[in-house]
Order: sequence, then C-alpha cells, then structure tokens
Amino acid sequence: MYRCSPATRRLLTAPHARNTPPLRLLPSLARTQPYSSNAGSGDGPGFTRRTRFIGLAVAGGALLWYVSRKRRVAVAERHRQRGRRDNELPEVSGADADGPPGSPVKVVDWAEVAGRIRQQATSFRFDGHGGARGRIDAVRFESNCPTEDRWAVGVGEGVGGAKTVYAGIYDGHAGWACAEVLRNKLIPYVSAMLAPLAPDAAGDAVDTAIQQAFCRLDDQIMAAGRAAVTDTTSPVDAAAMSALAPAIAGSCALMAVYDTQTSTLRTAVTGDSRAVLGSWSSATGTHAASALSADQTGFNADEVARLDAAHPGEKSAILDDKTGRLMGLAVTRAFGDHRWKYEQALVERLQKRFAGYAPRKASATPPYLTARPEVTTTRGVKGEDFVVMASDGLWDVISNEDAVACVAQWLQARKGRKGNKGGQVVREANWKYDEEGWASYKATPEYFAVGEDLDNAAVCLLRNALGGTRRSIVQGLVTTTTPLSRSVRDDITIQVIFFKDPYE
Repeated sequence: MYRCSPATRRLLTAPHARNTPPLRLLPSLARTQPYSSNAGSGDGPGFTRRTRFIGLAVAGGALLWYVSRKRRVAVAERHRQRGRRDNELPEVSGADADGPPGSPVKVVDWAEVAGRIRQQATSFRFDGHGGARGRIDAVRFESNCPTEDRWAVGVGEGVGGAKTVYAGIYDGHAGWACAEVLRNKLIPYVSAMLAPLAPDAAGDAVDTAIQQAFCRLDDQIMAAGRAAVTDTTSPVDAAAMSALAPAIAGSCALMAVYDTQTSTLRTAVTGDSRAVLGSWSSATGTHAASALSADQTGFNADEVARLDAAHPGEKSAILDDKTGRLMGLAVTRAFGDHRWKYEQALVERLQKRFAGYAPRKASATPPYLTARPEVTTTRGVKGEDFVVMASDGLWDVISNEDAVACVAQWLQARKGRKGNKGGQVVREANWKYDEEGWASYKATPEYFAVGEDLDNAAVCLLRNALGGTRRSIVQGLVTTTTPLSRSVRDDITIQVIFFKDPYE
C-alpha cells in the first residue's frame, strides 16, 4: 500500500488556487451594496440602479484585468527565469567561498534510521500445512548502487503438481543483471521440473530435478551470451551487449521449496547465501539452530576436494588458502561469471570488443564454476519452526545461533509485548580490531533490540545486523553511501519463513 509523507499529503490536498496570487476585492467593489428587487421606481432609483450596474461592471472588469495582469506577469517571469537557466550562465560570487565546503552526504539521525531500514520491507501470507497459515517477512538493504541483491517468493506447482511455496534470494556480483534473471526465471524453472514427477517420487529424483533446473537456466544464460557475440562482428553491438550482461555478471542463489501437503522443506544453495532452521523444542522451550546449507567457498573442504578432482594439479594456482577465493572470486559455485566458464580466447574477444573483463590468468581448463546446487531435505517441519534465509551480507556479522536467538526473542516480544526497544542506548560501540588495525563488529545478543520492529521479523534481524542498541554503529552504517559503504557492509537481503503465522 502506498503511503505518502505528511509533506506530500499537504501538497496533494492543497487547493489549486495556491499556485496563483490570492484574489483581493477592490475598495469600490467592497463598498457596493447588494442589489435589491424591492427598489422603488422613478428617475432617482433607476439612476441609482443603473449607476450600481455600471459600478459593478467597471469594478468587475477592473478585477479581471488585475488578476489577468498578475498572471501574465507571473508567466512572463517564469519564462524569463527559464530562459536564463537554459541560455545564460548563472551568476557566481566570491562570497560563496566563505565558510567550510560542507558535505552532500548528510548524517542520518536516529529518527530517520527506522524509515531507511524499513524502506524495502514487506510480508506475505500463505496457506500452509494442515490448514495453518504461514508467513514470510522480507527486507532488503542496499550497499551497492544499484543494489546487486534480488529476491522472489511465490506459490505454484511442486512435486506431482502439489501446492508448493517458493522463496529465493539471489546475491549478485559484478553487476545486477544475472541476479535479475534469476529473480524472474529460477522459480518457474524449478516448478516446471518438479511438476511432472510422480507424487511419491523418491527424494533423490526430486533433488536431481531441482539441480537440473538450476543448471539448465545457467546453461541458457551462458549460451545466449556466446551466441550473441558469435553472430556479430560489430564491437559493442547493442543486441550482443544486452545478451552478454547476465553472463558477464554473476550471482549466487538460495531457494526454499516447501511442500505444504507433506510439510517437507527443501533448500537448494549455489554460492554462499545461507538458510538456517530454528527448530522448536517443547522440552526445552527454545529454538535450536541448524544450518540447511553450507557456504560454497575455498574454505569448504568438500568444495576444495571437488575442484581438485575436476582440475588435477591446478589447486595451488586457482585457490588461495588465505582468502578462500577461486581465482579472485569469493564463491566456488555461481550463475554467470563468464571468465570462469568461457575459454580464454572468447574471454579475450569479449574484453577487446564488448567491454568485458580481463581473463583469469590461471584459467587453463574451464569451466571452474558450476550452478549445480546442493539440496537439503527436512521432513515434518513443525508450525513453531522458522527458517532464516539471507545473503552473505547478514552472515558476515551474525552467527547461525544468534540469528535464530534474535528471531526467537522477537517471537517472545510479540507474544508478551516485551523486549528491549532500543531505548537502552549503548554508548560504547564495541568495535574489534585485528593485528593490522582493521575494525569489525558482530551482532550478538547483548546488543539486540527486538521491540521496535514487531511487525516484521526480517527488519528486526536487519536492525541488529546493523548494530542493534549500538546507535553509533547503526547511524554510521546507514549514513555511509556507495562506494565507501562496500567497505563496511554488503547488500543485505533477509527472508524469515514462519510455518505458522505468529501474527494470528
């Protein structure tokens, strides 16, 4: 629902006459007595009536002339000013050099913080298992401009045509075009692969169908880019540049596939976005955190082994043990990213003729990247459970356990209307410094603020990822704009899936 600010509301409801000078009665008209049909006959009264009519006519004409002239003058002045702006140099003055230069980047005060972090927040409801109503809270907070994160949710056919809820997060890099394709196409591709399966299809068959959908879309992205440059010899051809954009950029993908009939949750991950399940235990009265995905980076031993097997003898050349990067890339699986998939000759051609990036020097036996996801299945999800899905911008600053604890505290605050509303301001920012002096922080429970965002759990997580009760951190992170913002925070996209709506 669109909500306008008070200032905008005043503008929209202002009378049209506000754009013109207010009308004022001339003194002669103001003193004229109202005409009366009871006036007597004869020369005196007739003359008086004629005089009054003449007076009214003259006064009315004068009024119209006055208003018309004022309007003509105003229009002429607007045209004169417009002409000055269009055709004449503006006047400058040395007096403008007085004082400090100032900054166009304004400090975001605390009253504005909530509006900034909630700007891209939304919620959805769905029919869940056993007649229960589920809910998805979502929010995105950009660092890049334009943001490279995308997300999507929807309900459609799943295994055997069963009603299935889909939620996806797509963390783009080197641009937004690849993530945008995933936002529009990946859920439909997965649904199209699952629907023809038998309702009682084996788990491995379901996992394979999801993996095939991911790979099929990536294959088509890369094939479209290759075909576009093969079909033209003209540098920077418009059609080629359009087709190449998703292949040159890259994106991770995280998807939840929830079968509402069987209460079965599948998560598929390509890259380093992450899903974490908060499982309710009636015995302990708490939620336990369990990862539903593993980050696919050079720090993942399984990924290192996979790459070593696929490219024997190249491990030391393509993987950096200290950074976990694959020839400079933070992830070991992704959509797009042509330099890690195309042969060197084609990458060089794209660089020279289509504004592509330089080839990876260590690339000898591409492709080094795959979009094939790892799929995890969780059966018998309970109504009290929830899932936190997010791009790595969240997981950079919070652990799986603390993310689940934050949402669990939020649930308690909703039920009892209790919780730290952020009024207990922590003056000490509690930054940490490594041996080289680099500053960092973590979102931990002692700094949680869970009472200010009781209408959206994803916003609550975002607020705490940005500092929680440590207002100096929150204001600093929100105030910092691109490109400096990339040094202090990443794009952050969060979805919290409740299998039973906590608002009911």
